[in-house]
Order: sequence, then structure tokens, then C-alpha cells
Amino acid sequence: MIMRIIIATIALLLASPMFAQTSLKAGPEVNGISLGATREEVIRKLGKPASQTKKTADECVGGVEMTLRYPGLTFRLWDDPRNAKKFSVGAFEVASAKWNVSGVKIGSSSADVRKIFGKRSSEEIDSQSKLPVWYYEMDEEEGPGTTNFTFKGGKLIKIYTMWLMC
Repeated sequence: MIMRIIIATIALLLASPMFAQTSLKAGPEVNGISLGATREEVIRKLGKPASQTKKTADECVGGVEMTLRYPGLTFRLWDDPRNAKKFSVGAFEVASAKWNVSGVKIGSSSADVRKIFGKRSSEEIDSQSKLPVWYYEMDEEEGPGTTNFTFKGGKLIKIYTMWLMC
């Protein structure tokens, strides 16, 4: 009887990392803010941005693009075609350890990223920076989009996530 309990306990301990993995099917959150959040939600949670700009969005998205910048964090938002005053997060880039991205921060190891998010969809060496980038695909129904983790010396230096618009 005691042996069965010990074996069951060991099996649960070995399986727990599998259950701990977070899905990126809908993309990660940065300090509780996910893709699709409104401008008002971002400002309510993070305060006034260091800068805010607007420009005409590229032809793929159309309408207006707004950029909110915080130290080490940039959000790209697009206006709603039905309500030009409503902007929603369509992408964000994190480059500072100040920000928590679904359990990892800049400076986390590649092993930490793998432990939290599981197996990546693909990996390549960035043609410009020559650094490894891990790609995680989002679900077609919830996204679609991608999240990219860039590493230098085995440490996370940048996280970029966005919905694919075209």
C-alpha cells in the first residue's frame, strides 16, 4: 500500500511540469494585458505612457495605428472600423525585465521559457542580429498570430507578439 502511494506521488511530480506549461494559443499577457485589450485598459493598468503617437496604418490593417510607449515596452493598437475612437492592442514588444510576460521576464533563460511555454513551433537565426529566435504560433480561431522570443547567450532579450493581419 505504501509503495503504491510512493509510486503515485512520483508519477504526479514527474507529470507536473507538463501541466504547468502555458499555452500561447491566444498569445501571452504582459502584466495582465493581452492582445485585444483596449487603450483604456492599458492605461488603467499601467498608467500614462511615456509617449503616444498616431499614424495611418499600413494597407494590410487600414485605418489608424496608435503606439503607446513605456520604458522597455511598446504597444501597437489599431482603431476599430466600426468605432474610430476605440483602439485595441494588436501587438506588443517587451525589452525590459520590468515587465512580466505570462511568467517570464527579459533575462530569463531559454530553459525557463521552454518550461513555461513548452515546445516552440519553430526556431531560426535572425538574419540581421544573428541571434536565435523561437516562434510560437497562436490558434487560428483565437489569433491568428505569433509570439517570438529572442535570445542572446541563452538569455531572453526580447519578446514580440502580434496578431497577423494579412
